[in-house]
Amino acid sequence: MKKVQIFIEHDIIIRHFLHSNTFSELEKNFEIQYVFPLQDQRVKTDIDTLGLKSVVKIPVDRNRLAKLRHLAKIKTINTARKNHLYRFVQSQWEIFLKFRVYLRMWIRSLPIIFPLYRKKIIRQVGPYTEMEKAIVNFSPDVIIHPSVLEGLFISDLAFLSDKKKIPFIALMNSWDNPSTKAMIIKPPDWLVVWGEQTKWHSIDFLGMKPEQIKIFGAAQFEVYRQPPSKTREVICQSLDVAPSKKLILYAGSSKSVNEMKHLKFLDESVAKGDLMNCHIIFRPHPWRTPAENEPDFYDVPWKNVSMDPSMTRFYNSPKQTNSSKINLTDYMDTHNLLNAADLLISNMSTIMIEAAIHGKPVLCMVSDKDIKASKHLRGTINSLYFKELLEKLEVPRCSDFNDLSVLCNNLLSQADNKLFAKGQKEKADFFVNMDPKPYSTKLNSLVKNILS
Repeated sequence: MKKVQIFIEHDIIIRHFLHSNTFSELEKNFEIQYVFPLQDQRVKTDIDTLGLKSVVKIPVDRNRLAKLRHLAKIKTINTARKNHLYRFVQSQWEIFLKFRVYLRMWIRSLPIIFPLYRKKIIRQVGPYTEMEKAIVNFSPDVIIHPSVLEGLFISDLAFLSDKKKIPFIALMNSWDNPSTKAMIIKPPDWLVVWGEQTKWHSIDFLGMKPEQIKIFGAAQFEVYRQPPSKTREVICQSLDVAPSKKLILYAGSSKSVNEMKHLKFLDESVAKGDLMNCHIIFRPHPWRTPAENEPDFYDVPWKNVSMDPSMTRFYNSPKQTNSSKINLTDYMDTHNLLNAADLLISNMSTIMIEAAIHGKPVLCMVSDKDIKASKHLRGTINSLYFKELLEKLEVPRCSDFNDLSVLCNNLLSQADNKLFAKGQKEKADFFVNMDPKPYSTKLNSLVKNILS
């Protein structure tokens, strides 16, 4: 039986790929071995609970890794110099990093200097002997790595797979990966992306050839192919809200704005009658970092706002010691809420694409004041991937909260429009392919074709 070795490096990858049964068909047709980092902060899941037949853990040298990851950041600046569409990446580092750190990176990214600096760092870090030993011991026919396209394993997998002539498939995890990351050794032999958007970003920014790229959709969104497990009526009942009310889902992001300010403004708009017969559901991001001086949700006397019941135990409160921890939530809960909602409001989050997949209207609630107050927003609002989302999905941005009620009411008028919903789903396909064939089936076919 042919062998496939799968490298997993993060709890988020476990959530998006293992919990979605991405490798279920491969497990029926190939001998599979999973490789995890040994005692690393990125994986806090108890691997024994995952029911995997063959598991190996390898140590990670954090000092060595830091040099490779820093080199990858410099490579993004080097690449951005050649294509003005990706200058936002350079701007992000300039905003997020201290001036001296950024200046050193900028100098090392210069076309004359970067190749020499790259050689120096790769020579310094040396080989990843523990990874090479794991590959030699298992002797895989194919290596697969679901990844954000940077991290613990990808650079060394690119090097070792090439050295040992083993086909290497990378599976992108997140929407922004191909336009913000860099390959410092070489690209994988095949890169599996979400849709046309990330295909073109992979060609333009990562320098991959079209024939190396496969569009499979997003593994974590496979659940959206299934019927919701809860009806709208059940959702309303759990919130103690009349089913006749319009449901506005406010979905938070991992970090950017004071979301309690947004919710208070929405709450007041409903109370004043500017948003008639509406109720707001707050779904916090599962690994949100509270804004500075942001109040706790449960300390605010809400009149027309409820916490998403499925997120109660995952809410990262400002009162918590570790208020930025990562929680592994269930995508079926998101599916149920999006199916029930009449409108999605978010600041900057992938859930805007997910709402469009569900045929829902979407509003971007990022005011000019928010951008001025948030370093994160200043660094990302002009990113290519986000600007394309606003443009392709025709998502209005609420630049001034005085316009909020008008924008919401215009979008709510489309909530029951079947033609609008159909159009949203068609537009969303540019970002995430949702054809009927499951991700696991397409991945199994790709591996078989490579080995045939």
